[in-house]
Amino acid sequence: MRHKIGPMVVSALTTCALLGAAILTVALVVVPRVTGGMSLTVLTGSMRPGINPGDVVVTRGIDAQQAASLNIGDVITFLPYPDDPTLVTHRIIGKAVGASGTAFITQGDNNNSVDPWGPVHDFQVRGDVMYVVPKVGWARQWVGQAGPWLVPGAGVVLIGVGLVSLVTVRRRPTPDDTPLEEGNGSLVHGAAPRRADWDAA
Repeated sequence: MRHKIGPMVVSALTTCALLGAAILTVALVVVPRVTGGMSLTVLTGSMRPGINPGDVVVTRGIDAQQAASLNIGDVITFLPYPDDPTLVTHRIIGKAVGASGTAFITQGDNNNSVDPWGPVHDFQVRGDVMYVVPKVGWARQWVGQAGPWLVPGAGVVLIGVGLVSLVTVRRRPTPDDTPLEEGNGSLVHGAAPRRADWDAA
């Protein structure tokens, strides 16, 4: 029985790993691409406790016109300074609509004051946060630093483990594999061999 547990455990772990990888791929790559958004690793604690360093925020892409529908309490990703590519994800705590469009006052949940860059205009908004995936950001950064070979290599390893597990399961003996023994000119399943002198008169 013990020799059957090993392949079962390997198969279960492989299945879980593949399923987890598929779910993360959908959550971090497919959904942002479909919605025109982004998946961004959080580097600071300004949005604690809801969003922590190492978490990944997934946003839905919006333009200036769509930004007008945002409300106080929404968490958005934006460019604080139009000439700086650095993105910030903070909460809207104030909103004003004027002739030049919509502007927002933002603040981090863990900060004691409003953001120092002043109103964020609708054309600076890049997306609103749909959901947060905890702690996978550090792993994603490590994968990025490890080089492009890591992801294909991990895929090959997982496929190899799955194939080994499949072959092991297929080779597992069954009760029907019990040898057949010959007795009295016929094949008898599981019968003991007969001695010739037992038939002597």
